[in-house]
Amino acid sequence: WYSLYQGKRESVDAQLCLSNEAMRKVLTKNALEWIRQNPSAGIISISQNDAGRPCQCEKCRALVSETGSESGAMLHFVNAVAADIAKEYPDFLVHTLAYTYTESPPLHIKPAPNVVTQLCSIGCYFDRPLDDPINKSFRENLLGWSKLTPNLFIWDYTTNFSTRGKNLPHPNLQVFGPNLRFFAKNHVTGVFEQGDISLSGDFVRLRAWVLAHLMWNPNQDEKKLIDEFLNGYYGAAGPYISKYLDLVQETYLSKGFHLNC
Repeated sequence: WYSLYQGKRESVDAQLCLSNEAMRKVLTKNALEWIRQNPSAGIISISQNDAGRPCQCEKCRALVSETGSESGAMLHFVNAVAADIAKEYPDFLVHTLAYTYTESPPLHIKPAPNVVTQLCSIGCYFDRPLDDPINKSFRENLLGWSKLTPNLFIWDYTTNFSTRGKNLPHPNLQVFGPNLRFFAKNHVTGVFEQGDISLSGDFVRLRAWVLAHLMWNPNQDEKKLIDEFLNGYYGAAGPYISKYLDLVQETYLSKGFHLNC
């Protein structure tokens, strides 16, 4: 039931064999049991594992060849599961990721009407907006998916996930507004902004507050929001912290570095 990789079936740091009908029937049966336990949830995730090693069996490779992308094999599988779920729960949504090796949209197949695709920006540079030429691949993927489905979500990354880097400056506040406006302009219907997983990162409260306001209304001025938070949270120190943030950002950008997550 797991991916055939370099001649062996792998179940650790691997994927499912998406062309295996017996596996799909059991997975669908399990998914329906979960939905029956909580039908008000409205959505269930049927997606790839957080790993590589997509299946290299003959049937899975044929799906990839036919659709021009690993996402085609995944979508073929997810659509089939979603069709079975829709028979019993026609309004229930099925979520799947377009992540790492499945980020590029497929050919000759679209997400079913009850499928939500969530495109991940993990490979981007975050010191520049996501529609900047340096992030061309992500931009093209987003535009491609937006043509295939009205149910497009984004999984965006706003912090440094390195164990050693969590307390270092992460100068990307300037892209929050442009990125959310880019999403809204291109018919994205849901956004998850993945921030710090602790309270000891780079201005985590500021980031959460600014992102929340921009997700509510992306047309706001992000600089005004930042200053409003700094002055309200730090009082008389607010203007000096604003100067510090500007200094870090300007210095970083002047060096020509590129910020990943």
